[in-house]
Amino acid sequence: MKMSGRPLPSFASLLAVGLALAAGPLAALANPAAAPATVAPPSASGARANAGDFEFLMANLLAGDGMLPEALSAFEEAEKARPDSAYIHLEHAQLLARLAQAARQPSAQTSYLHKAVDEVGKARQIAPHNLDVLRGVGMVYLEMAGQDAAAVHTALEALETVYQSDPQDIQTAINLGRLYLDQQQPAKAAAVFREVIVQAPQQRAAYALLVEALLRDDQPKEAETVLAQILGFEPAALEARLTLAELQGRRNDYAAVVATLSAAPEPGRGDARLQRQLAWAYYLTGDVDHALATVEPLLETPETAATPTSPPSPPAQRPPQQSPAAPGADPEDLQLQLLKGLALAAQGHNQEAADLLARLRAARPTDLPLAATLSKVQERAGHPDEAARVLAEIDAGLAKAGKQDEERQARLELAQVYYDAKQWDRVSETLQPLLRLGPKEETVREPALLLAADALIQRQSYDDALKLLDKAQSGQLPPNLAAKRAEVLFRAGHAPEAARRLEDLAAAKQPHAALAAAETYQRLDKYAESIPVLEHLLGRAATDLPAPSAKAARFLLGAAYERTGKREQAVAEFRRLLGADPEYHAALNYLGYMFAERGENLDEAQKLIERAVALEPDNGAYVDSLGWVYYRRGRFEQARAALERATRLEVGDGTVQEHLGDVYGAMGERDRAGEAYRRAIELERGDPAKAEAVRRKLDSLAGGPRP
Repeated sequence: MKMSGRPLPSFASLLAVGLALAAGPLAALANPAAAPATVAPPSASGARANAGDFEFLMANLLAGDGMLPEALSAFEEAEKARPDSAYIHLEHAQLLARLAQAARQPSAQTSYLHKAVDEVGKARQIAPHNLDVLRGVGMVYLEMAGQDAAAVHTALEALETVYQSDPQDIQTAINLGRLYLDQQQPAKAAAVFREVIVQAPQQRAAYALLVEALLRDDQPKEAETVLAQILGFEPAALEARLTLAELQGRRNDYAAVVATLSAAPEPGRGDARLQRQLAWAYYLTGDVDHALATVEPLLETPETAATPTSPPSPPAQRPPQQSPAAPGADPEDLQLQLLKGLALAAQGHNQEAADLLARLRAARPTDLPLAATLSKVQERAGHPDEAARVLAEIDAGLAKAGKQDEERQARLELAQVYYDAKQWDRVSETLQPLLRLGPKEETVREPALLLAADALIQRQSYDDALKLLDKAQSGQLPPNLAAKRAEVLFRAGHAPEAARRLEDLAAAKQPHAALAAAETYQRLDKYAESIPVLEHLLGRAATDLPAPSAKAARFLLGAAYERTGKREQAVAEFRRLLGADPEYHAALNYLGYMFAERGENLDEAQKLIERAVALEPDNGAYVDSLGWVYYRRGRFEQARAALERATRLEVGDGTVQEHLGDVYGAMGERDRAGEAYRRAIELERGDPAKAEAVRRKLDSLAGGPRP
């Protein structure tokens, strides 16, 4: 059946029209609370007004039934009958905006939007202060903003007016906050979303939007607080939990990351993303065993079991950074394999770690951090030639690729491997291209000169070392090179001249010069002479001494006090340093080991050293300290595990072997104690006094249990 040439809406819709008209034209649809008295809803008396009311109702019902062209015709008829009705123009505009959203052709979309803008403009002209109209203006102009950037300002002004007049209008507030985010105004967005949460705490979406606004406004701590609130009322909110853990990781609080992720309820606890984050967090807190236990099941799953084709770089700093993967490689899988390799290396399982890292490196031959890690592990595994080969290969590859800065760094790393292997000629040969650089390349040339000079010192070629340093610069040497020259003079038997040079450096105005002098005194075992230099340096105004230099000076001063028997002053100095930087791991280890050696403050000693190990899980000296504090506390099984790991990390350290022998002896394992002591004696050949002390322990094994 047809009516005026227009298809009829459904029976239910017609029934609704009849009921509405029976109740009173359009008044049934008006919202008196939302419509100020300045707006007259289209319910005036007279046949023309009734016709407008009918067409308006019909238009809404047709639109509701999806009969959109017919609805548009009805709106046009309603506007002819009631041109002064803001509501008819408003609803007409909103329908046009919906049609624009659905339009496939850009030309149709543009046409609908321009018509919508025209209609909502008429509504605003009739009722400029009506909040419903202003809401419609905001919606239509937001749609228009995709084609005309200037439309955003109109939308923003309309929504701000509604929000100021009716802050309890939650949907408008959320739309306004989103618009602020789109306009790069995160602080304003955060203020709006905070108010939404106050007005409607049950509005969960507002919490997530507030987190986004806070992060964009560089307020990560506040974002963490909101995320914790979300987890408080919705513990299963996995995305919130992962985001919170990521933020905690950004500030290096990996213990908090472990706590956050471990608290996830099932089934979210088994989510692969969560497990990956948790595995890294375990590693970065020094819990290498749990890191391996977490990462291995992830690598066994089908989606992560593929052979690696391009590994990411190992983390040179915390948190770990991911390098681009080769096409077809799964970056997450590569990161997991890298983590396993690093964890194995931190446990001292050097050969297994080397095999895994070598497979990862095969697909990424110019990844310097990965190659450097592999080289280090190869050294510990007793393969110095293989360690050098890895770095020589990447040096050639970087040079061929034109990556000059990375190539120079690789060359320095390679020279260090040769130095550790006592291949002095190879050190000099490798560094030659860097030694020929000019003064403008000091950041590369200076460490190369220092390493080359050290190699000549080890060969006792003091004259050659002096010539090398004198040739480096025509004028005055930089402080580090001048200090190295003084060291060479002293070792060559020119102590008075060396002393004068160091005194001049210590008296220089540059803080870096005095610090270089103090470091040289300590390399020469002249700890007492370094103390006044460091005390004076630390007494300078804070503006005169950069923070990194101040920390280094304080650490050196603490070590000098300890070496000269001023134990209380040493403890105080290390505590001051840790107060300024709680993660200065060298100080954590030094102070903890001092306590362990004396059997004092063993609870604190353990916490200090555990923190140091967490910061550098593959540092054998720190792991040795941890084993020693376990030994002092009578925890022999823990001590043995830690010290066996330390011997794999520090294969050439006699003290570690001696400590392990002490633990074996305490556990009644005399044969193993003897083996450890003999290895220690062999490693301490250069220090007869130390070797003799260990020999006495070895001899005591034959006389019965060690007291």
